[in-house]
Amino acid sequence: MELALDVPCPVCEGSGKNTEPEAEHIGEEAYRRRKRAVRFLLAPPVAARINEIADEWEELKQYAADRGDEEVLGFVEYLQLREGDSVITRAYVTANTHPDCEPCKGKGRELTDQGKMVLAFIKRWPPE
Repeated sequence: MELALDVPCPVCEGSGKNTEPEAEHIGEEAYRRRKRAVRFLLAPPVAARINEIADEWEELKQYAADRGDEEVLGFVEYLQLREGDSVITRAYVTANTHPDCEPCKGKGRELTDQGKMVLAFIKRWPPE
């Protein structure tokens, strides 16, 4: 008998992040700011610049992998290094910073009925 105590959260698909937050999740002002940032990033000149930097980052990542270097900057860090504190960097970070998923509280996992029973047992242990 296999005992599955938890499964990936069905809402966030195991990521632990809410990638499509609404105003009630993050607040009205943050929601408007996020939507403006997404629209800004979709503008053709900005999207082209982001794609150009992403291509550079992929090349550098591949070069590092070929050399056996496992420590590579993430895309956001590379973007900040390349562009500095620019409007593009701030918009990218704003649009791509996701709040925690509410049902799983950012864990990406959800307890099954068996898991809930085991947790309840553990909380009662040791018996008095």
